[in-house]
Amino acid sequence: MHASREPASRSVVSDVVADCLADIDRIAREYLLEVQKIDDYAGSAVVAQDLEETAVASMELLLRLVGNLPIPDRLAGVSEALGHRRAQQGLPLESLLRAVRMDFRILWTAMLEKVPAEFLPDFTQDAVRVWEAVEFHTIRVHAGYLNELATMAQEKETQRAFLLSRLINSEGKDPQLLGQAARALGVKPESSFIVAVAAGHAQKAFRAGVLRAGVGQFLHERDGALILILEDVPARARREPEGTRAWLAALDCFVAPPARSLAAVPPMLRIALESLPVVTPDRPGQRTVRDAWGYVAATRLGEYGTVLADTVLGPLATISAHERDRLIDTVQAYLRSGSVSETAAELYCHRNTVLNRLARFEQLTSFDPANPQDAATVIAALHVHFLRR
Repeated sequence: MHASREPASRSVVSDVVADCLADIDRIAREYLLEVQKIDDYAGSAVVAQDLEETAVASMELLLRLVGNLPIPDRLAGVSEALGHRRAQQGLPLESLLRAVRMDFRILWTAMLEKVPAEFLPDFTQDAVRVWEAVEFHTIRVHAGYLNELATMAQEKETQRAFLLSRLINSEGKDPQLLGQAARALGVKPESSFIVAVAAGHAQKAFRAGVLRAGVGQFLHERDGALILILEDVPARARREPEGTRAWLAALDCFVAPPARSLAAVPPMLRIALESLPVVTPDRPGQRTVRDAWGYVAATRLGEYGTVLADTVLGPLATISAHERDRLIDTVQAYLRSGSVSETAAELYCHRNTVLNRLARFEQLTSFDPANPQDAATVIAALHVHFLRR
């Protein structure tokens, strides 16, 4: 670590280090007086005894490094341990490093006091040895601090994921669980929430969009799903929930109806996850219950849905595939708008053609798309029909 020195100089350094080790408690006290002047230490969780013990251990480590003395096991990991502890105690890194680098001034001043006057000119050349020792210590304190922050962040994320999983699997009726989940998510349980889930093919773009919006802390991963649980309107904000955000409209995702409290998040998330298949690459953008209810209803109808589809659309099997597809396309377009003119414009045909096809559909199936009750039945049957294809 150091360049070789003359025997006389090494002897002086060794003597000074030995004298400082004998006087280490006083040197540590002087260091503590300086550290306590740093604002962040005054209001931190670092107690006086902790400060004193780590100051003595750090000074001893530095002196042994300067004097090329053996490092006992009790001091081998003191630098990293100091970084770990201060991170746990919430001390800002900048303040910690400022305190650690203060070691150089305190230690160098103490060493100069113990150097005989005749050796002082040569000894001052050894300042680099003290600086190298302090830098060695500082780098390891810094590394220990960052490693502990990473561990704490991972533990926090693990706890957050665990509580989120418990919340999602619950009915939202456990006040204790709601309180724990709210603290882990950084929200208030009485707030309103936006619940959105990214389409599987668009998770990267969804994450980027959420981060651009500055709400990345509300993003969660669970069982392969990328979920946004965004506090829409904080409790007691005295304004109505928006229910969505403008930037979500361009993202391939499903946005559930607004959750009026944290307790309402689980059912809204289950609805979003169940509805997610309607968000496809060929139909990009945000989807809602209005877009997904037919798909969800069709999947839930089960064998009843099969019977319904066969009852309504079965008679179309008597005509050619080309005519059948043309009639279904026309009925679908008409049911979307309820307007013959808009349907004709969408399909690039005359309005009389639309009327003829609707009449033909009614003739074959006995269901009139212009009749509200029949239209509802036909819509359900069509959803089952397309689900089975």
